[in-house]
Amino acid sequence: MKAIRIHETGGQEVLTFETLPDLMCQPDEVLVNIKSASVNYSDVLIRKGDYPYMPQFPAILGNEAAGEIAEVGSGIKHLKVGQRVIVFGKESYATQVAVKANSVIPIPDAVDFDDAAALTIIYLTAYHMLHTVRRIKAGETVLVHAAAGGVGTALIQLAKLGGIHLIGLTSKDDKAAVIKEMGYDHVINYKTENVVARVNEITNDKGVDLIIDCIGGPRFDDNFKMLATLGHVIWYGIVAGQPTVDFRQALGSKPHKCHSVSMFHLYGILNDPALMMSSFQTLIGYLLKGQIKPVIHARIPLADVAKAHAILENGENIGKVILKP
Repeated sequence: MKAIRIHETGGQEVLTFETLPDLMCQPDEVLVNIKSASVNYSDVLIRKGDYPYMPQFPAILGNEAAGEIAEVGSGIKHLKVGQRVIVFGKESYATQVAVKANSVIPIPDAVDFDDAAALTIIYLTAYHMLHTVRRIKAGETVLVHAAAGGVGTALIQLAKLGGIHLIGLTSKDDKAAVIKEMGYDHVINYKTENVVARVNEITNDKGVDLIIDCIGGPRFDDNFKMLATLGHVIWYGIVAGQPTVDFRQALGSKPHKCHSVSMFHLYGILNDPALMMSSFQTLIGYLLKGQIKPVIHARIPLADVAKAHAILENGENIGKVILKP
């Protein structure tokens, strides 16, 4: 098999394309030939050594892919060779992966492998932040950091299904134009505009009902200057590092506003298999009906994975980057 491994943390140069022994399928496993693998920013953070959950080295990166079952362990009866599946939570920068049966999700033949690989993390994350953590209502307004990224583009489609107004933040005018065309009601270039002033102008000083923040870092406290009464911040990433804000001070400065903050990690949903599967089936239904469609920025050969990481690190992507083994 071929795989991308890292033996130490560092820059894109630590991503090595290697030939490894073919995997053996245990009685309680299935062997999947990967057709498409998704690149997530968490992969970049792991490679750099900045992720809270670091693997042991050498490590194969990735945790989201789609492919066909090549072999079924003797103890598994409900899956079969040739079946199309999503693989989640297992090293996916490779040509094959061996996983427990509960780590694969069968997909209909009508679902494209690239769409399937791009679906799981970003759409489940977006769906549950809107509908499980917040329980957003039609007519409410959501502010999205990194609005042109994978989760940001997923939120466009899911928000419109629910009648939700969207304000997006991005760093480039060309990206702003694209995501405005996709469905954001307002887009703010945070490098050239005063975000707090613009958001309050757009909302007539009411503020937004929900802020979805994957950035963190030293400007996290700006979120509290843009929230409506009963407003909610969902923090789910550390692109700019851990927030440096004093949460007690930030929340206590305007107690009458009743603001709240949640941390979100998709593994919290995965720990509830019934909830995860129910929401996944909802998303597959949306996909088959054409109500959602993952935005694919680029499809890159597995051996050129450094290009994929560069796209994410440079903030060039609109939507997802897919690796093709």
